[in-house]
Amino acid sequence: MLGQKSQRGGKTGGTSDYVSVPVANLRVNALLQTAIYDARPGLQHILLLAAGRILTDAEIAALKRRGVTAVLVHPSEVGRITNDGSSSAALPPSVRPVSRPRPTPTTPAAEAKPAYQGFRLDRDSYLHRLQPTTELARNSVRAQEFDRSFKDHVGATAEIFEEFVDGGGVSAQRLERMSEQQLQEISVDFDEFLSRGVQPVAANYPNQHALQTAMLAESIGTIMGLRKDELIELGFGCMIHDAGMLLVPANLHQTDRPLQVSERLELQKHPIYAADLLNRSRNVPHGAKMVVYQMHERLNGTGYPRQRQGSQIHTLARIAAVADTYLAMVSPRTFRQGLPPYKAVEKLLFATRQGYFDPAAVRGLLHAVSLFPLGSLVQLSDGRTGRVVRGNRDRFAQPVVEVIDLSEALPKVELIDLSQRADLQVVSTVGQPTAPTPLVETPAGIA
Repeated sequence: MLGQKSQRGGKTGGTSDYVSVPVANLRVNALLQTAIYDARPGLQHILLLAAGRILTDAEIAALKRRGVTAVLVHPSEVGRITNDGSSSAALPPSVRPVSRPRPTPTTPAAEAKPAYQGFRLDRDSYLHRLQPTTELARNSVRAQEFDRSFKDHVGATAEIFEEFVDGGGVSAQRLERMSEQQLQEISVDFDEFLSRGVQPVAANYPNQHALQTAMLAESIGTIMGLRKDELIELGFGCMIHDAGMLLVPANLHQTDRPLQVSERLELQKHPIYAADLLNRSRNVPHGAKMVVYQMHERLNGTGYPRQRQGSQIHTLARIAAVADTYLAMVSPRTFRQGLPPYKAVEKLLFATRQGYFDPAAVRGLLHAVSLFPLGSLVQLSDGRTGRVVRGNRDRFAQPVVEVIDLSEALPKVELIDLSQRADLQVVSTVGQPTAPTPLVETPAGIA
């Protein structure tokens, strides 16, 4: 036996039968099928490397620099990722630059446990449906297909809003079908799907905002381990949540100035209007109704329309609240500019510490979106500019970037996974001030 058992469980979010393995025994190039944790006393809940990562020389060296001498490993992994394991567990060097496996249906869900409080990893979690990403580059054909789908859904959401307000009801079947299609796209390419959901909403308000809120919320919920039926209800509720806006005076949500107190109170009635209309519709899932009614509630009781707090707020509504707030902050309004994504994250983290938002949902946002969302232009520490093409889940500040070298006759494109480059990091977003250093560390404080 390479190590001793560690009793981990309950609130730590780990399993009860992990074993301690010296860092010196870890096999270079081995692929992690389950996460590994810190083995130091009092730190056993700290996630070091997530499932799907490769134990490169750089990763092992980074652990040693942090003072980690031993890690907690699931017993099923010990033989695979240590120097006493089978050589078949190692990946050939040629695969390393492009291979980034993600959780798939082949993962033994009965053994896997979530690394964070508020996350789940059940046998039925939709996370297991995600197809592994075997290459860093975007698939142009798939991108075009997702573009067409997104455009269709923007139009469909506008029609649904109109029918909802004019006809006093909604087609549950149509909304569920749209949610199912979105989940299918998530399973095919999580990052490609999400890249449309996180973009600032500058037009077609409120229907496009509602659609993108659904896309972002479904992505967060997937990361948190929700089942397919829960995600469908979450998407359903988000797509219809702002329909009540069309029942309040247009000048309140199309104004070019901040609202007065009386105007804000009138605007805050829109969840009640939407919920009343939903109650007249048939076959609307309970979770979807709660998303519509409670999305603007806050855990500390400062939200609306009923100032609910804590456990009085439905879990799906908590996730929707984070997605809705993030999109609202990064999107421009007639009286203000949208915030840079990392500033929106910074504000969400601060508000979470003040008790407004569910910490698990905010962490889910960070895992899904990262500090630098897909499509962001960022400046690297070597002076080059790159475009973010994929996220890196728990490595919030280390996305995959595409750098284009225009100095030669034929432009040269280089894809860089910053999680695999200790010598390179993002220093700022292009056109924005340098991101404050604490942002890289603060997410641990909301687990």
